[in-house]
Amino acid sequence: MPATVQCAAMDPTIRGAPSIARRPEFDLIRVFALSAMIAFHSAIGFSSWKWLVNDSHHSAALDLAVDFVWRWRVELVFVVSGAALMLALRKRTPTEIVIERIKRLVVPLIFAILVVVPPQVYLERVQRGQFHGSYIDYLPHFADGIYPQGNLSWHHLWFVPYVLVLTMLALPLFQSLRLRADGHVLSSAVGRAAKLHLYWLLLIPLVLVQGALCFQDGDNHSLIGDPHGWSEFALLFILGGALAQWPELQQAVRRGRHLAAALGLLAYAVLKMAWPAVGNNPGILPAAQAIAWCAVSAISTYAWILAVIGYLTDWCKRGSPALAYATEAALPVYILHQTFIVMCVFEFARLPGWPLAVKFVLTVVLSLGVSLALYEFVIRRSRWLRPLFGVRALPAPQPAGRAFASGE
Repeated sequence: MPATVQCAAMDPTIRGAPSIARRPEFDLIRVFALSAMIAFHSAIGFSSWKWLVNDSHHSAALDLAVDFVWRWRVELVFVVSGAALMLALRKRTPTEIVIERIKRLVVPLIFAILVVVPPQVYLERVQRGQFHGSYIDYLPHFADGIYPQGNLSWHHLWFVPYVLVLTMLALPLFQSLRLRADGHVLSSAVGRAAKLHLYWLLLIPLVLVQGALCFQDGDNHSLIGDPHGWSEFALLFILGGALAQWPELQQAVRRGRHLAAALGLLAYAVLKMAWPAVGNNPGILPAAQAIAWCAVSAISTYAWILAVIGYLTDWCKRGSPALAYATEAALPVYILHQTFIVMCVFEFARLPGWPLAVKFVLTVVLSLGVSLALYEFVIRRSRWLRPLFGVRALPAPQPAGRAFASGE
C-alpha cells in the first residue's frame, strides 16, 4: 500500500476530540481487517487446515500465511467496532445507535443465513459425500439442524453477534467516558499514559485471557461457552473506543509501530519454533509451558494489532473518494466473498493437474472480482438490496415539482 493513502487530520487545538466527526483512518483499518479475512479465506482451502472444502494438494507457504493471519485478523475488527461506537456517540443517541446497528448488522446476518451461506454448506456436504443431488434438491434441507451437525449456520459472519452484544454492553461505559473525556483529571491521565506507552499494560489481561483456552473446547467462537473469545474481544473493543476518543493515544501507537512490529515478529517466530503443533490449544502442554505459550501468544497477537494500527494511522493524512468507496463496499463484498471462494475451491479440486498457485490466484481474482461486480452493478444501485447487505439506504427521490421549485 503506497504511503500516499490519505485520511483525516486532527485539530491540535482541541484536546481529545477530532476536528470532524468521521475519522477515515479507522475506515482504512476496517477495510484492511476485512481484506485480511478475505485473503485468509482464499488461502485456507489450499492449505492443510481442514475447511468447508479443500483441494487435495496443499501449500506449505499458504499454511504459514493462514496461521499468521489467523492469529490477529478478526481481532482488528473488534478494535474498529469499538472505535466506530465511540465515534457514533458524537452525533447519535444510544437509542439511535442500537436501531442503526440492528438495521446494518442483524438484517444482513439473517439474509446471509438464509441466502448466502446455504451454498457453502451444500458444497461441503457434497465434497464430503454427505449429500448427493443438486442444490435444488438440497434446499429443503438447508435448515435441518444447527451446524456442524446440521446445516443452518452463519459461517463467516460468526463475529457479527459478538459485535452486537458488545455494542449493547459497552454503550453505557463509552457514553460515560465520552462525557468525562474533557475533564482535566482523565484527560491528563490518558495523556501521561500515552507518553509512557502504558497501553502495553493491556497485555496482562490478554495473557490471562489466553489461559482460558486451556479450559474450553477449542477456539471455535461458538458464542456460548467461549470465555476466551468474549474476554479478548471485549478488551479490544474497549481499546478501539479509547483510541477513537483520545487521538494522543492513537498517536502513541503510531510512534511505537516499529517496536510493535519487531515484537510481533519475534513472538510469532518463538511460537512457531517452540510450539509448532499447538495451534490454539495450550491445554495439551504441561502447566509451565502452557503459561509461557499464553504469554508469547498474547504478545504476538497484540503486537501485530498495534503494528497494523500504527502503520495505517501513519499512512493516513486525509480522506479520499477511493477510501470512501472501499469503506461502503467492504461489508457487502465480505458477505458475498466466501460463497464464491467455496465454489472456486470446490471446482478447482476437480482439476488435480492444475498448479496450486494458479488455482489460488484464480480463486482470489474470481471471488473478489465477482463480489465487487455484484456490489457495484447490482447491490449499490438497488434500493431494496442495499439494506440486505448493510449499506445505508439511498435518499428518497425528490418529487419533480418540488425539485423544480427549489431550483428556482
